[in-house]
Amino acid sequence: MKVFILEDDIDQALLVKHWLEKSGHECQHFVNGRSFIDKLPFEQPDLLVLDWNLPTISGLEILNWVRSSDYSDLPVIFATTRGHDDDLVQALDQGADDYLVKPIKEVELIARANALHRRHNGSAQNALVFEPYNFNSKEDTVDFQGQTVKLTSKEYQLAYYFFNNPDRLIARDYLLEIVWAKSSAITTRTVDTHISRLRKKLNLDGSTGWKLISVYHKGYRLIQI
Repeated sequence: MKVFILEDDIDQALLVKHWLEKSGHECQHFVNGRSFIDKLPFEQPDLLVLDWNLPTISGLEILNWVRSSDYSDLPVIFATTRGHDDDLVQALDQGADDYLVKPIKEVELIARANALHRRHNGSAQNALVFEPYNFNSKEDTVDFQGQTVKLTSKEYQLAYYFFNNPDRLIARDYLLEIVWAKSSAITTRTVDTHISRLRKKLNLDGSTGWKLISVYHKGYRLIQI
């Protein structure tokens, strides 16, 4: 896997680069957003490890640029000192696939990077069709009613799991465990935010024959109407 690391702290970048290369990945380091943006037309990575507090162009601005560019499906992991829930939710809302708070651990970074790469390439999931929804695991997209909806990696995992488990009550804590590996940086509020976005993107309000409902103090259930 080819990994681009966008980090202005040289020591931190070298450490992350060492960990990833030790695990067999190819890495390139960028100290600012401009050098990263200039590189992309000539070489595309399989994963971006992104700091938030960068000179000139912030990590969040880079994320927004990526998601609106020709490279919008690039998996992105934030690795940042910003550990507030509001920062986490904002990053995930803007399309980050995962979020790690510094100091990060080698084993967690490698596990999350590998898992994200597998999911992005569709090796962990099979094709899935539940009328009117057609899931594309390679692109993290869902086709329905004549439109193609692009989901973030986490949104896709949630949708895939719900449709594979219709009518089952699924607790928030369980979703944290299977989708986010129960990271200490992730709370049930993050689950709620992703569920809200998923409802809107896939029209899971009953109008398509499927409804994603909240069960107070329990979790969520996807039902077919």
